[in-house]
Amino acid sequence: MRSSLPLEGNTSSGCSIVNAGPEELNILIAGVGGQGNLLASEIISWASVREGFKIRVADIFGAAQRGGAVTSHIRIGKEVYNPVMPRGSAHILLGFEPVECLRAAGFLRSDCTAIINTRMIVPSSVTLGQASYPAMDEITELIGKLVRKIVTLDAASLALKAGDALMVNIVMVGALAGTGATPIHKETFTEAISNLVPSGTEQNNRKAFNLGFEEVQEKLKKSPIEARTSYPALPSGKTGKTS
Repeated sequence: MRSSLPLEGNTSSGCSIVNAGPEELNILIAGVGGQGNLLASEIISWASVREGFKIRVADIFGAAQRGGAVTSHIRIGKEVYNPVMPRGSAHILLGFEPVECLRAAGFLRSDCTAIINTRMIVPSSVTLGQASYPAMDEITELIGKLVRKIVTLDAASLALKAGDALMVNIVMVGALAGTGATPIHKETFTEAISNLVPSGTEQNNRKAFNLGFEEVQEKLKKSPIEARTSYPALPSGKTGKTS
């Protein structure tokens, strides 16, 4: 199962910006086994390739059982060769589980956008009384000191509204699309979902995606994210969306 909660140490490594230029976009997914990190990674990757981008992906597992920490490194760019991003290079954090966002803090850039699901999954160390789980306010305060922007949502409630609590991952992909922080168009994400989710679940999964998208869009009306001015180059020499 997951190791002790990373309340000290991980965040002190800082979020300095490493050499990740305008033609590179690094997305880090942080969660635990059973949350559907791998499917979310596959959807983002499929959509990126569909729009003509070059991509490298690495899925890294903690304990090899349900409930262990899982991170996915998604690197979009013309000159990206190593699928594992360097520390301090993630432009976007897609946090499926709050404390796992703290564990991933060392990978974040200071201009990172963090999208965090507020629904907690308490690890065995807390259940056994060996550690305590921090309050959500404490988690967002810590991460807020390290990144440019935080967007939070209760993805589990939205997944239930769409018809299945297991669709947290799809809600979070919708939230990612809703920020406009990637060069991938909404329609391409929904096409990827329709192609990759189990047959017969497409409609509910598209609903989950749309709920996540709309939730973030509504939040950003009050506190918008500064638009990125350039994205990784397409093989044709064209660039992705800039709005």
